Amino acid sequence: MAKFLALEWGPREARVAVARTRGDSIILEHAFAVDLGARDPGQTFSDEVINEKLAEALTSRGLGRIETLVAVGRASIELRQLSLPPSPPEELPDLVRFQAMREFTTIGDDWALDFVQLDTSEDETSSVLAAAISPEMISQISSTCQSAASSPPKRLALRPFAAASLLRRHDRGTTQPCRLMVDLLADEADLTAMLDESVVLMRTVRLAITDDGTVQSKALLGEIRRTIASAQNQLRGRRVEKVVLCGDGSDQQTLKQEIEDGLSLTVELFDPFQELEVDASLSSNRPEHPGRFAPLLGMLMDEAAGATHPIDFLNPRKRPEPPSQTRRYSVIGGAIAATLVVLAAGIYFKLSSLDAGLEAMRAESASLAEDVKTANESISKARSVEKFLNNDITWLDELYAMAEQLPPQDQAIFTQLSMNNRPSGGAQIVLDGFAREADDITKVRDSLRVEDRRIDSNGTSNDPRRKDYPWRFKETVELVKTISTSPTAASSDGNEVKADPVPKESSEPAAATQETEA
Repeated sequence: MAKFLALEWGPREARVAVARTRGDSIILEHAFAVDLGARDPGQTFSDEVINEKLAEALTSRGLGRIETLVAVGRASIELRQLSLPPSPPEELPDLVRFQAMREFTTIGDDWALDFVQLDTSEDETSSVLAAAISPEMISQISSTCQSAASSPPKRLALRPFAAASLLRRHDRGTTQPCRLMVDLLADEADLTAMLDESVVLMRTVRLAITDDGTVQSKALLGEIRRTIASAQNQLRGRRVEKVVLCGDGSDQQTLKQEIEDGLSLTVELFDPFQELEVDASLSSNRPEHPGRFAPLLGMLMDEAAGATHPIDFLNPRKRPEPPSQTRRYSVIGGAIAATLVVLAAGIYFKLSSLDAGLEAMRAESASLAEDVKTANESISKARSVEKFLNNDITWLDELYAMAEQLPPQDQAIFTQLSMNNRPSGGAQIVLDGFAREADDITKVRDSLRVEDRRIDSNGTSNDPRRKDYPWRFKETVELVKTISTSPTAASSDGNEVKADPVPKESSEPAAATQETEA
């Protein structure tokens, strides 16, 4: 015996019904409303006020984790009637979503979409009523159910369809005219037009917040008149002949009289609890406004009977699964397996002959392994020598090149010269010296900047202690490889030899002068 909790809430009130199943019927155990108080219209379906008050109401009645059914109103969804070309039934869900993406205003690819088929015209064009709800709304509703009832929603039905399902059960076995069902809730009213067993139009209107029932009834009468006029296109030439008010009559007498006088229509009262079996504790403690529970009771009856809810956003209509091809695939798989066995046998014998040839080649390769090892050692040594020669710095060539390029000693002299190799490769020369003029320092730097050498200057300063060479400088020359100092000459035996550097007979360059700094 299963137990279900039906839940629905609006801006000011939440309604809860709990029932246990017995066969395809239910026994109602609880039906009560929870006052949510005045709330900001901008608040969502999930906030702390709803969660706390619902959880408190359920806990006080000992209602723990129960499968939850939720109803949402027309104002929370996108709803539109769509006309579709003739198509097979299995393609209808995809066709409805395709058409809805074109005609709905705010629907996205991730929105839940469900529909009911209305009728088929003479040209075989199908008419469906499609409803879509945003994933954000579903997430908010699920969060509230999880927080308040400790259970995620199992169904998410559309409120007017759930109430219409209960009315159809009440009218079962009788022929009914076109009728408009009016369900007065706490702060809004559902107006649902029904033709035979089908819902053809639904509207949800806000109710005026007032204690004067006459004012509210007159405003609602205008909305009923507009709904009846809007439904004419969907009623196939027929018109609404009866209005059904959900309730036991205590709240609907004023509206009933207004409709009879203003629209000259038959008005019928429909008490949702009338034909239900209720628990002993509830029979003497019925809710104050029974008409508001019609959607919840309709959901509970459909769930107990195993009926498909007309609109269920958590379980929408989808393209049916294709028929199973297991037997066909088994036969094909067997034929493929037999073919593979034959191929595998042929490949095995072919590979066996190839393995024999491969083994002979491996034996020959093993006999050459020692020669390969010796050759690799020679190559490694040659590469080491080549690397040494590429990175070696010939300091005599460097000194000769600087002596050739530096300005004469009457312009600049050096007091200290240091040369060293760097562990990471290359080398550097650090020069400390003095110049007669500041421009002579520039000449020194220009003479050192050859062969793409990088020069780092450590600054220039004036030393008043030196009268002849007052400008002090320090330069660092970064080397990568030895500079090319002179052209090579061929020896008598054909080998190339470098010509000995010949010093200039002009004034002695600054690099040749060694002076100890005072």
